[in-house]
Amino acid sequence: MEDNPGLSPELGAKLLEHAQQFCYATEKATLLPSSSMYFVSVVDSLTAVQRIYLESTDIVPNIRGYAGLINMGIFIDDKGNITEVIHVSSKETQSYLATIKRAGFYQQFEKVTIKNGAQELDAVSGATLSSEAMASTVSALVTQGIPYPVSNYADIDEVNRFSLAAFLNKMWMFHCLVIFLLFAFALQRKFKKTKKTVLIMNVLSVIYIGFFLNNSFTYISFLHPFVGTSVSSLVGLYALFVLLGAIWGKNTYCKYVCPFGNVQRLIMKVSPKNARRKFFIPNAWIYKIRLTIAIVLITGVLLGLRNWSNFELFPDLFGWATLGVWFMVAVGTVGITIIYPMIWCRLLCPTGAVLDGITDLIKLKIKRN
Repeated sequence: MEDNPGLSPELGAKLLEHAQQFCYATEKATLLPSSSMYFVSVVDSLTAVQRIYLESTDIVPNIRGYAGLINMGIFIDDKGNITEVIHVSSKETQSYLATIKRAGFYQQFEKVTIKNGAQELDAVSGATLSSEAMASTVSALVTQGIPYPVSNYADIDEVNRFSLAAFLNKMWMFHCLVIFLLFAFALQRKFKKTKKTVLIMNVLSVIYIGFFLNNSFTYISFLHPFVGTSVSSLVGLYALFVLLGAIWGKNTYCKYVCPFGNVQRLIMKVSPKNARRKFFIPNAWIYKIRLTIAIVLITGVLLGLRNWSNFELFPDLFGWATLGVWFMVAVGTVGITIIYPMIWCRLLCPTGAVLDGITDLIKLKIKRN
C-alpha cells in the first residue's frame, strides 16, 4: 500500500483497527489510500458484499461539539446507504454521549442514503450541540470522500450536493417557553413570590430542565462564538434569558432557575438544620477561589483546552443513567450540602462566578452614575 500524502501511516493503522472492531467474523478489512484520505474496504467472504469504512479523524478539522472535535466513523454499502455510524472519540461529557445513545440518535443515520441530497436528523435535546456536531461531521466526511472512494465504490453514478444536518424538532419552542416563564416569574414584581411558589419553581426546574432536558446553562454558552462552535436557537435564547436575568434580576438564573442549585435547596428543605456546620473557608476567600476557578477555566477553553469545559457536574447528576464515577461525585457534592449548604454554588461553580460578576459590574455602574 502506498503512503497517503498528508496523512500518517499511524492514522491508517488506527482506521483499520477501528473498522475491524465493527466488522463481522466473515468480513475481511483492507486499508486503502485515496487522494485525500485513508479508507477501509470491507468484503464479506461468504456473500462477496462490499462496504467501505470512512473516519473523520484528522479529515474534518473545523466542526466542534460542546467540548471540541468529535471523531466519527461510518460504513457505506454498495447502494450508497449509510449502514452504521460510530462515535470514535471525543472529549464530550460522558453523560451527553449516553443521552445520545439512549435516544437512538445513531440509528437515525441508517435511514440516510448519500443519493438523496440534503437530509435532516432530529437532534437530541439535552445534548444538542454534540448531536448537531456529529451529524455535521458525518456530512463533511462523506462530502470529502466524493467522488473517490464514495462514488467509485457505491453502485451509483453520481452524488450531487449531499448534506446532512441535525435540528431540534419543534418541541424546542415549548422547552424555550417553559424556561422563559420561569425567568419571567422570577423577574416580575406584580405577584409576590411565596415559599410555596418558589418551591414549585425549584421542583419544576429540577424535574423539567434537569432530569427531562438535562439542559442547565453554563458559562461555556457565552464562549462558543469565540471558539468556533455554533449554538442552537434554544441555547441562544437560553443564554439571552440568563444574561438579562444577571443584568435586571441580580442573577436570576442562580437564584431561581438552575437545576443543580435547586437540587441543593430541596435537600436543605428536608435535611435537619442541626446537621449544618459553619463553612470551613472565610467568605472573602470563597469569592476569590470561585472567581479564580472561573478565570482559569475560561482562559484554558479560549486557548484551546476544550475538555476543560467539562468542569460541570450537572450533566452527570441529571444524566443519572450512566452511574459512572462522575455521577457519584455529583451525588456526593449535592449530598454534602446537608452539612455545608450550597457548597458547589458558593465555592466551585464557574457559571455562578461569571453571572455574579456581571451583576456586580451592573451594580458598580449604577452606583457610579
